[in-house]
Amino acid sequence: MGKAYMDVKKASDKSYQPIKRTTQATLPSLKAKSPFSFLFLGVNGKSVNDILVLTVNPKQNKTTVVSLNRDIYLTSESTTLKELYEQKGVAGEVDALQKLLGTDIPKYMTFDMSGLGEFVSAAGGIKVQNETHFISNGYEFKPGTLTLTKEDEVKAYLTKVGDDDKKAESMLIDREQAVLIAIIPKLKSINTVLKYPKFITAFGDNIKTDFVFGNIKALGLNYHSVLGNITKENLKPTKTTIDDVEQKILSEEQINKAHDRIQSALSE
Repeated sequence: MGKAYMDVKKASDKSYQPIKRTTQATLPSLKAKSPFSFLFLGVNGKSVNDILVLTVNPKQNKTTVVSLNRDIYLTSESTTLKELYEQKGVAGEVDALQKLLGTDIPKYMTFDMSGLGEFVSAAGGIKVQNETHFISNGYEFKPGTLTLTKEDEVKAYLTKVGDDDKKAESMLIDREQAVLIAIIPKLKSINTVLKYPKFITAFGDNIKTDFVFGNIKALGLNYHSVLGNITKENLKPTKTTIDDVEQKILSEEQINKAHDRIQSALSE
């Protein structure tokens, strides 16, 4: 157990990456099993694919996920969430979303999408709900519950397919988020993590976060049941024209809905 513990600590230390943010938010006591929100990003190099605000609440025994389209235009920043990440990185996203949603986001975690297959394989596989029938890289994916176990299989599942580029992009991001959310329960117990030496390596290689090792330990001990009960909601932007360019924005109603959803998920 001693070596395994040190391996987890080493992976956690490798993943640790603080950010310089302008907003403030304090992480509540994880030992007291306090609910809190954090930003979970699926990134690909200097680009962001998936933007999720996760709220974990042991008292309610659930995790609530609010998904934001990366093409949402922020009038406060005069740019989209995708472009903001390219310009200001994680700190820019945290600051903008905390202001937009009017709720504290004390921590973040990014996942390198190129390592998803490695991670899934190391974790012993995942189950996802697949919406459409398609063939990619020699694999056939049918509608319904799929079990993904191989690195190449995950890579094929997360390949953009279809003639309509915008539709194909949207469907790919839906699949990416399904895989990311299926991975979250795999983080739920430090004992589970210790069973997979490859998993520990994959964690260190693919995740960046400002959760310190003590936070990771507390999450494993006190939040494990929460990460297995996940509900997700996609915020639906509306199209509008700004400076003669069509943009996707969140209506006041959608912003309020997201705020209320997160606040409700934070209540004890």
